[in-house]
Amino acid sequence: MTRAFAANLPRHVFFLVALVFLGDSSASEIGFSRIIRGWMNYSTAFTTTHDTSAGGEFATVATFYTPPYTVRALEFSAIMIWSEPPSQTIDFADFTFSVCVWSSLDRFIAEPRHGDLWDLAFAQPSARRIDTVTRGGRPAHEVRFALTNATVVLSNCHTYLIAVIARTDTQRNGELYVPTARTEGDSDAQAGNIVPFGWQYLIDAGGLTIYSGQAATELIVDRQGEPPRLQVARSNSTVRLSWQVSASCYGLEGTDDLGSSWVAVTNEPAIQTGWYSVSLPSTNQHRFFRLAR
Repeated sequence: MTRAFAANLPRHVFFLVALVFLGDSSASEIGFSRIIRGWMNYSTAFTTTHDTSAGGEFATVATFYTPPYTVRALEFSAIMIWSEPPSQTIDFADFTFSVCVWSSLDRFIAEPRHGDLWDLAFAQPSARRIDTVTRGGRPAHEVRFALTNATVVLSNCHTYLIAVIARTDTQRNGELYVPTARTEGDSDAQAGNIVPFGWQYLIDAGGLTIYSGQAATELIVDRQGEPPRLQVARSNSTVRLSWQVSASCYGLEGTDDLGSSWVAVTNEPAIQTGWYSVSLPSTNQHRFFRLAR
C-alpha cells in the first residue's frame, strides 16, 4: 500500500495574435509553483524518503513538468513535513538529498532512486525555513535547492519528472513527506518499492484529502528559447496558419473579438517538413488566432 501521511495534516484574416510570454529571455521565471506560502491546510503528504539501511524501503514523489519553451533549471523547492511528533525537532543534518530529473514516466517507474537525466547530490538544502504550522500542529518546512552547479536544459514540449529525494536511516530519523497542495492540474506520481506495482499517481494513492494530487513544489528556470510563432500565408480564397512541429504541446485557438473567449480550432493540422499547418477559408470578417498550451 502506498504510504500516505494523512493523520492531522491538515475567413478574411486581418490580424494574427501569437501567445506572448512576458519577461527578458535571460531573466529567471517560475516554471511551475504549487507552494502556497503560509497555507495551513495540507491534509495529505507522500513520503519521498529512501531508507539507507540494508534492504530499506524507498519512495520518490515526482512532479510532471512540460516547458513551454527551452529552459535551464535554476532552483527546485518543496514543502516537507517530518513524520515524527511535533514535540520533537528535526535535524536536517540527519538527511542527505538529491534533486533528480527523469526523461519520462517509464524511466521514473523503472528507477525512482536516480534520475536518468540528472541527479545532483546535496549534503544539506541550499536554504530552508519553517513556512507555517499545519492545522495538525506540524511544521511545514520550505526547502530550496540551487541547481546552478549543473547545466540542466529542458526542451520545450517534452514532459519531464523532477523530484527531491531525502536519504536517511528511517528507524532512527523518521521520514520526510511532500504534501499535496490546493492547485489544479494533472496529478503527480510516486514510485518506489513501497508503492503497488512500483508506481502510483498521487490522486489515486490513498490517504484522506480534499485536494488534487499535485505536490507542493516549485521550479525556477532561466529561459533559453522562445515561444513558438504563428506563420500566416494567404492563397486565393484560403489562409494557411503554420507553426513548428517542435511546439507539439500547443494548440491553435481563434476568436472574432479579442474581448471574447478563445475557442480551439478543431481542424486537424497537416504535417509537412517539420511544420503543422491549418488552412481556413478567407472571409470579409476580422478573426484573431493564437497558439496556446
